[in-house]
Amino acid sequence: MNDIALKFKYILLGSAALAVFAIPQAYAEDENVTDDDSFELEEIVVTGIRGSQMRALQAKRNSDSIMDGIASEDMGKFPDQNISEALQRIPGVTIQRNGGEGQFITVRGMGPAFNTVLLNGRVLATENEGREFSFDILAAELMTAVDVFKTPTPSLVEGGIGATVNMKTARPLDFDGFRGSVTAKGLYDTSRKKVSPQASGFLSQTFNDGEFGILGSFNYVKRDFRIERVFTDGFEANKDLDFDGDGTPELTGVSVPTFVSQNINETSRERIGGTLVLQWQASDDLLLTLDGVYSQLDVDSEDFSTDFSWGPDLITDATVDENNTVTSFTLRPESRPTEFVVFNRPRRAKTRQVGFNADWQVDDNLSAVFDTAYSKSTDRVAGDQSFFVLEFPILPDGRSLTFENKPGEVPHIGNFGDITDLSMLRSSFFTFEGQDITDETYQATFDLNYDLDNTGVLVSIQTGASYAYRQKSRDVTKTPDLIQCIFCTWAGHENNVFIPTSISSFQDVDGFLDGQAGVIDQPFPTVGENDLIDFLNSDESLSVLTAQDTQRRADEIAALAANGGGFGVVPRPGDGGVVTENNYGAYIQAKFEGSFGDTPWSGNMGLRYTRTDVASAGVGQDVLSITPIGGGINDSIITFTDPIDIVENASYHVWLPSANFKMDMYEDITFRAAIGKSLTRATLSDLLLRRSISARTFNTGFVKTGNPGLKPMIAWNYDANLTWYIDDASYLSVAWFHKDLSNKSRVEVNPIQILGFDFDQERPENTGNGSVDGVELALQYTFSTLPAPFDGLGVQGNYTNVTQKTDGQDENEDSESYNLVGFYEKGPIQARVAYVYRAGYLDSLKANRGQPKHIRGFGQWDASASYDVTEFITVFVEAINITNSRTKSFSIFENRLIELADTGSRYTFGVRMDF
Repeated sequence: MNDIALKFKYILLGSAALAVFAIPQAYAEDENVTDDDSFELEEIVVTGIRGSQMRALQAKRNSDSIMDGIASEDMGKFPDQNISEALQRIPGVTIQRNGGEGQFITVRGMGPAFNTVLLNGRVLATENEGREFSFDILAAELMTAVDVFKTPTPSLVEGGIGATVNMKTARPLDFDGFRGSVTAKGLYDTSRKKVSPQASGFLSQTFNDGEFGILGSFNYVKRDFRIERVFTDGFEANKDLDFDGDGTPELTGVSVPTFVSQNINETSRERIGGTLVLQWQASDDLLLTLDGVYSQLDVDSEDFSTDFSWGPDLITDATVDENNTVTSFTLRPESRPTEFVVFNRPRRAKTRQVGFNADWQVDDNLSAVFDTAYSKSTDRVAGDQSFFVLEFPILPDGRSLTFENKPGEVPHIGNFGDITDLSMLRSSFFTFEGQDITDETYQATFDLNYDLDNTGVLVSIQTGASYAYRQKSRDVTKTPDLIQCIFCTWAGHENNVFIPTSISSFQDVDGFLDGQAGVIDQPFPTVGENDLIDFLNSDESLSVLTAQDTQRRADEIAALAANGGGFGVVPRPGDGGVVTENNYGAYIQAKFEGSFGDTPWSGNMGLRYTRTDVASAGVGQDVLSITPIGGGINDSIITFTDPIDIVENASYHVWLPSANFKMDMYEDITFRAAIGKSLTRATLSDLLLRRSISARTFNTGFVKTGNPGLKPMIAWNYDANLTWYIDDASYLSVAWFHKDLSNKSRVEVNPIQILGFDFDQERPENTGNGSVDGVELALQYTFSTLPAPFDGLGVQGNYTNVTQKTDGQDENEDSESYNLVGFYEKGPIQARVAYVYRAGYLDSLKANRGQPKHIRGFGQWDASASYDVTEFITVFVEAINITNSRTKSFSIFENRLIELADTGSRYTFGVRMDF
């Protein structure tokens, strides 16, 4: 770690330590307990960290249901650079990262697809294949608050068994007159050692004494980073190793890797986005709002790797440990060439939403709200992704590769020969590919609320109806199968197309994994994609093919000519499809208030009805022929019939009752309980009516199909929460939850035969039931009673434990996570240091090579500090993943590596000007 990072870490860790040690004294001295009236919004005048905590705590305290939230310190000053990274500070919320940045959230053990994400109360379309929402497409600076509802109510949009997350953007009538702010940042990424620009800002103006307002905001982010990783694609289990081939294995029932790669990814991200809001207070009783949001995220990602692969039958000597895991071996001489892979995985995500809201106070008792919105998201990369394999010829000197997997280190390949002679580099398998994803949503809701006068415990009745239309499509393209292997060496013909040294180079591995030994310890050959394609399309390259007079070559050359003389993509209609959903909903919800003696209570209960009609359209193709073109590990050429349009429909309806109860047991202690039924619809990619067939496996072919008839997962949720509101910005909370799950779905793999060849068919099915149990602990405290300057200290912390059980499985899935945040705010100085940790957990019972996949525990330090130079100018610094923690996944035992990844640390420095 560099000196700047060390100094930054220790300064802010010191603040956190002071906060933690001061807790007992603060509890002893704090006798100034505020009553409920202190939580009225108009009385909150505190700004900065404490102000944001007060606003979030007020929302939590006033809610009848169980929820948590985050509020911005001010417009454009969200507490983290990424919304999901801010959400991970909430009890029960963990995140999944992409390139070191938060992208998806898991809430109470329920993954990204099981959480409904809303923007201003509306479902936002997503560029992913399923329903999961990518938080990295939206800038945190565009948000003023995020609420996380952990228990269902009839008025909430259904779909989130884990939680319903509502992100809020600013409204111009929230401000008086003219307001504005501009922020400029420089982002330094240690993985690429370069600075990238970032900028954000907003302008808001009201007119005619606050009757009309307009607000616009923008955000720009550029980031260049590098990911270094080692992966194996898992271990094959229960293999017998026959070293000398006499039919009697020397080792039985062992787990052995058959692939290992050392990979370097270089990525550039650029995101631009903004919001525009118009508001008109048409009368004292009618407020009209028109708003829109736009985000464009462009990711250019290029991977370079050196790969080694083999089969268990090629091993001539091996050692195993006490877990029967192969830790070292030697391969037969000249078993496989060394492969060098170049692949590109761009991302072109565009998301936009426009909405209209009319809020009408009809009379003193009746109010009505109409809201409608349209949203569209796309990721168009069909034909822009690529995968190229380069290699050296098998060395003729009887050389044998060796494999070694020492404890605490990554797998290492030795004796692989000389890879410094670029004149020996030649092309092999390659393809262009990719898919276009389009997601469109239209939604409309109408809500009525009637406040009752002098009717006892019944306070109000709320009812409403909703309609939502959603359509998600996927269009897949790929280079024709026969052309993909036109330069292969293992496809039944010799390939002597060597890459010119003028377009090749070496990928430097100096400092790989901060100096930790990699799969190999020397630079490996690579070549740029465009240069390679230009060469392969040249007369020099193609003349080598035409010189080989074989039927195979004739077929390939004919296919190349039929494809326009190049390697472009063609549609693969059987891999795509369109899913359309029409959702109809209605609800009624009653709110109650009363008291048990001097103990006030409140709550709500009601019923929501939803009906879903699904139409899945795709293309069906039967297999005409399967022609093997190599050994058991290579592609076969599959010929299909002409495509035929097919459609399949499904429908279901569900009643969703729920009840939430809150009781103020003592002046500052509140008990909440909830019971409710919720659902999550099957992920959209599983509903696609598609059939993807591939022969590129070791022993069998592979068929992937969708299932439009999947039913939604259903959950009965039981929750209890006890919270002590210590003061207007401090609380202590404990929560318990239980979920009974039915209609769980998973991908089932079953053997089938096509034209006499063995295939494994993957198809998602509703398979059974399960449960989730968990507890959450949370603390937030500001030490206002300490003597100056320590009265600016504060601390936040939470802990979550989740246990998941699937009926029929002996092993439970346990997950633990916790957060600790220490902060300081005094005068012009604000500082914060945060640590987030998620313990190791079982990610899947059947993942790589059909074996369980575990994720190693991961902890990360983040920090920030700012100084108000004047009333209007602030300078700041931010740090992400200060200690450069790495992610690791493995199969059962930690030395059965699946992936180890290093994403580096990020440091931001900038200035903010308010006006």
